[in-house]
Amino acid sequence: MRLPEQVDGRNVLVLPRGADPIALATAWFQEASWARTPVARTRRQTGARFRGMVAEAPTVPGLIALAPGLALEGPTEIDSDHAREAGLGARDVDLYALDVAEGVDVTLVYGWMSAAARRVGGAIVPADRSRLVSPDPGAAVDLTLWSPLALTGRDARLLVRPAMSGARVGPPVEPGAGAMSVTATFEYDGAVTVRLARSREIPVALSALDVGEYGPWAYQVTWEPLEPDELLTESPSPLHVIARSRVQQSVARIAAALWRGAGGTVVDSGGFVVPPGELLDLATAAR
Repeated sequence: MRLPEQVDGRNVLVLPRGADPIALATAWFQEASWARTPVARTRRQTGARFRGMVAEAPTVPGLIALAPGLALEGPTEIDSDHAREAGLGARDVDLYALDVAEGVDVTLVYGWMSAAARRVGGAIVPADRSRLVSPDPGAAVDLTLWSPLALTGRDARLLVRPAMSGARVGPPVEPGAGAMSVTATFEYDGAVTVRLARSREIPVALSALDVGEYGPWAYQVTWEPLEPDELLTESPSPLHVIARSRVQQSVARIAAALWRGAGGTVVDSGGFVVPPGELLDLATAAR
């Protein structure tokens, strides 16, 4: 796999053109920012026909400081034709090359690159250029609502019951003060459980929001398929993928119902904020 020479020797995050790298970065690295902003170069056309006209040229890459010793250089822009030739698919993409200082732990940044690629349908190209790693966007099913309001088990069940159509819904279980869980079981698709508990730790992505937009009460909406091991494989079975596509809408409908009733902000399993418009689109998407 051949990429532009300016990203040689480094792991590369491939993002679809238009994806916001800062929004993705600050979901995991609170202080992430442009240490050097990209510069769009221009060139003046020559000849009488083009007198006074200016055409765009490739952007000079910037530098995103993620954390001490960790940075991304980019974007290096590739159009759809060159992306296809490079094995990245026929679409315009932006490349961000990872710079790591000696001795810095890369575990967190590698996890973030995978989550970011999954979030926007991107990919990762390892430094050895051995393959293209394309995390499956559909694998991120679970959602969590972070709210300032704690609902009772009865109120939560009344909210989510209409969103659990086609399932057997058990009675709320309240194991302790402020804690609650409700489970819906689907005949062919496994079970979806809503768990409410107070948490002392919130996702990094919420730290940039006004405190009134979230709270310490976490409503976790999680899916357990009939074959849980399928969640861990890169190539799940067709039956798992079909069940997952059906359950994703149910999970979004449940999270949307809770959001309407309790307020707050929804975060996906990758740690990224899901805006209300996107949440409602997921909840009403055609099966």
